[in-house]
Amino acid sequence: MADAFTPRLAVLIVEDDPVQLMEAAAALRDAGYEVAEASTVEAAQAHLAARPELVAMVADVDLAGEPLSGFTLAKAVAARWPEVAILIVSGVERPSEEQMPMGARFLRKPFALEGLAQALRAVLAARGISS
Repeated sequence: MADAFTPRLAVLIVEDDPVQLMEAAAALRDAGYEVAEASTVEAAQAHLAARPELVAMVADVDLAGEPLSGFTLAKAVAARWPEVAILIVSGVERPSEEQMPMGARFLRKPFALEGLAQALRAVLAARGISS
């Protein structure tokens, strides 16, 4: 956990299930991250456009009611904001290599909340960002 003098890395969580969003956000805050939350693709893109301090995005694959999947969102983010590390999560489908943007990682649901923080640290470390 970061101390009071260490700047907190800012991450975005994209999850349409309110309970899962709340739990994941709380777990990452407890792990020392500043967390932005989005439940839609549009909200995620708005956060990324408005907040250049975001260093990572954790996105669920299955976003109910969305015409785009978390995979499509991840590829769009990788193209527009290549500096943002991407962690894709899903309990429904495992991605093929073609579905994943270069450098993105995958975490299977359900996962322990500490596992989410560990996976995020790994995707950030792969980008040379220490948390």
